[in-house]
Amino acid sequence: MDYSNQTRRKALTWISFPAEIRLMILATITHQKHPGWGSLASVCKEWQRVLEKVNFYKIKLRVSCLDNFEHIVSPQKRGIIHHICFNVELPRYTSTCCSKRRSPSVRISFMVSGGIWKLFSILSTWTPANNLTLEINVYSPSNCEHWFKNIYLSSDDVEHGKDGMPGVWRTGIPFHDLQHGWVHVKAVTCFVIRRQLRRCISQSGLGQLLSRFDRLEHISYEPWAPYEDVTREFRDGEIALSLTMRNSLPDTLKRLIIFEDSYKFYDRFPKRPAPIPWFNLVDPSEGLGAVLASKSLDLQYLSISFMIDAEEFFRRCQSTWSWSHLQSLALTSQLLQDDWEKRKQIEVLLCRASVLVQKMPKIHTFVLWNGGKAHACAFIYRIDRDSVSVTWRGTWHLELSPLVVKSWQLTVSKLPFPELQLKLKRECIRGVIKSHGDAIYHLEIPCPVIDPASLWQIRREGCS
Repeated sequence: MDYSNQTRRKALTWISFPAEIRLMILATITHQKHPGWGSLASVCKEWQRVLEKVNFYKIKLRVSCLDNFEHIVSPQKRGIIHHICFNVELPRYTSTCCSKRRSPSVRISFMVSGGIWKLFSILSTWTPANNLTLEINVYSPSNCEHWFKNIYLSSDDVEHGKDGMPGVWRTGIPFHDLQHGWVHVKAVTCFVIRRQLRRCISQSGLGQLLSRFDRLEHISYEPWAPYEDVTREFRDGEIALSLTMRNSLPDTLKRLIIFEDSYKFYDRFPKRPAPIPWFNLVDPSEGLGAVLASKSLDLQYLSISFMIDAEEFFRRCQSTWSWSHLQSLALTSQLLQDDWEKRKQIEVLLCRASVLVQKMPKIHTFVLWNGGKAHACAFIYRIDRDSVSVTWRGTWHLELSPLVVKSWQLTVSKLPFPELQLKLKRECIRGVIKSHGDAIYHLEIPCPVIDPASLWQIRREGCS
């Protein structure tokens, strides 16, 4: 049998398909992602061009991968990489890991800071081209065996579905290393720390990291709330001080999404005592709310969930301010609850919001929301091409008072579209709300408030 002729006829059969059909077939292969699909890129140059774009779009690295990373990823391939997930794997815990008194490991501090330093040194040599997202995670295989049982530390499954870091970065490895390019990382435009990083983040270290990105346009930050209110005040002050003193949020930043998860949402997590700080880091008048409110003047998209309430954000906004860039704003408020005693406060909050929105000429989406187990609600102001609306969506009904309606009608009247009339909508949520993740899902908030993979994790953790 002439196998060479058979092979030639098969090749001719593939080439005989129109280019559009061949691309559709290759797109199906990349979508299904059967085991070994990436190796098909070696079949021919046509397959390589299509499959490598998907195969290299998002890559996952460990510290051990960095030694050969520069050799494997040629300068030609760098342009097709859009997302780097960098995972620092820590050693397994010792038998005393669950004791209440334990000191941080110096070895761990060098592993984390050393891994970050090495990756930054590599990325500093990359020529800025396409948008590049850098996502950092630190974890131990023992996490699911001790403090964080029955949780999701990876988001691999969400890619196919429909639906903490040591506080010692300030020591060990030097941050100011001009020779190795630590100061300037121009290739990265998006920086992500998701909730699956459940270790304590040094705010000083975070500030140092953010200040090293020269072209950063998007930050997605999902920290965990401290256990105690007194520690929250200390932590918020530390963040505010770090962002203020180090100018960590660059002028290039356009989109900032902050989602603060909390152990109070989860019954199975152990309640651990929090240390009480013995001094204040920052004057309350220059606290986190003031820093974020001030930074909002330069942003196009801003979402802050649970870290500060909308009331605090509004209180820090000055009457002379004008948001000439802001297009989307989403905030949470603990006032939004099915409690008749809070109705007057909610009315004041919504009227105050309308006054601020009038100073945002480019805004098309404004959201106030709240959610948790068994409850969810959102006040949504939305400008579409030919309509403007206010929607109340939730598990409970809020009758908008005439004062609130009049206030938002005034906001609409200031738009450069005199023909638009404010539409009032009311939508009831019937779904079961098992967690704050379910609340976000059913509220269908029209702007990003959390990373999709994190939402996937929360909803499944809430069902376990």
